[in-house]
Amino acid sequence: MHNLRSFVELLEQNAELVRIKRPVEARYELPALLEQLEKTGTAYIFENIRGSDFPLVGGLLSSAQRLGIAVGQLADADYSHRDHAKVYATAVQNPIEPAVVSGSPVKEVVLSGADIDLASLPVPTFFELDSGPFITGSVGISRDPEHGQLNMGFYRGLITGRDTVVINASSMSDLRRFYAAAETASEPMPIAIAIGVPPALLMAASGKTPPGVSELAIAGGLQGKAVELVRCETSDLLVPADAEIIIEGVVESDNRIENTLGEFAGQYGPETAPVTRVTAITHRSDAMYYSIMAGRNPEHNTIGAVSAYGMQAAVERSLRAQFPNIREINVACEPRLGTMLHMFISIDKQSDAEPAELIEAAFAADAGLFPVNVVTKRIVVVDSDVNVFDLEDVEWATWSRLSRADKIRTYPAVRSWELERCTDENQASARVGIDATMDMDKLDKLVRPIIPGAADIKLEDYLD
Repeated sequence: MHNLRSFVELLEQNAELVRIKRPVEARYELPALLEQLEKTGTAYIFENIRGSDFPLVGGLLSSAQRLGIAVGQLADADYSHRDHAKVYATAVQNPIEPAVVSGSPVKEVVLSGADIDLASLPVPTFFELDSGPFITGSVGISRDPEHGQLNMGFYRGLITGRDTVVINASSMSDLRRFYAAAETASEPMPIAIAIGVPPALLMAASGKTPPGVSELAIAGGLQGKAVELVRCETSDLLVPADAEIIIEGVVESDNRIENTLGEFAGQYGPETAPVTRVTAITHRSDAMYYSIMAGRNPEHNTIGAVSAYGMQAAVERSLRAQFPNIREINVACEPRLGTMLHMFISIDKQSDAEPAELIEAAFAADAGLFPVNVVTKRIVVVDSDVNVFDLEDVEWATWSRLSRADKIRTYPAVRSWELERCTDENQASARVGIDATMDMDKLDKLVRPIIPGAADIKLEDYLD
């Protein structure tokens, strides 16, 4: 299993990582280069960022294959999110609790008081209308005030001063609830940001865990060994011992700031969150700063796709119990499809009424933390000869087999999540259901041309 460093070394050995030695500005120039590198699928290290002594590393987890390799899977070029979802589900079912250790390399340098300076980190300002430089590749560590359990999640953080950062929390995150509890109790709330953690921790922080299951324990299950934790310098929080950099702080609940960042679906998203006053920074003596290119870019969306794994599993359990003739279900988290999820379902249809019934049931399905109708924009039902994991095939079916107007169902004014910015004043927007199956009386007219045995005939077997 890999930590950040060993995974970087592996990618470099495999010629999948480039080093940029030329001096680069963190504001705009660096993101412009990151965006171009991400399109190639290449990981990268920028060794010389003006104003910082830390190199910046990123582009590590830009595909499902890399997710698998990072946690020890024999992932070939065909390894998909569907494959990795099974690995993740196994880790959820077999968690390994973290272990506390007394020391770690992340304690090699300890900064406090006047020595704290967040400007020393090579934090990019990504887009024109961003509020400032954003930490994007960190995981936040906090403690559930109700149960005392450590909690971990992905949160973006705007640097607002030498020792202040705004750590955002979406409406569906546990951190939003912790913020509210601290404000109600008028009590200080410790928080920590871990930068450059092992890939398994990044995945677990992105995934949505079942109640009572620790993200840290799931990360242990993913990597096959306990995550090692070390105690913070200024609070009782425990943080990943294998991190590159730890930022410790206390949340000022009564001091909130609105901030804006370009988001994963290619639009700006405003958030409001309390200021965190930094109380200490610890890091390795040769620490690397890990950053995820914000916006509509591969690594951001590959890691983000992990958050849909739990929803996919919950929806499958619910719908298959009602419709045993379902073949495949794909809950797609794709930047080209906007901020919302899209669900594609293939069935061996028994009647023309069945797709409409399935669409209704799917929108009403219970998916735990992510209600289907809140986060899903469109549901498309296709025949079993259509590959729901191939968006091109789904589009072909939609525009080749959609005949009658009543095969399109619209749902106006459905409550949506805050990442859908096109909603009305009540945070509501429309949903769409499409029956893209063949009508029963047209089955003979709409048969797809196929080559018998084509799946077993490989071109590479015929090449010298």
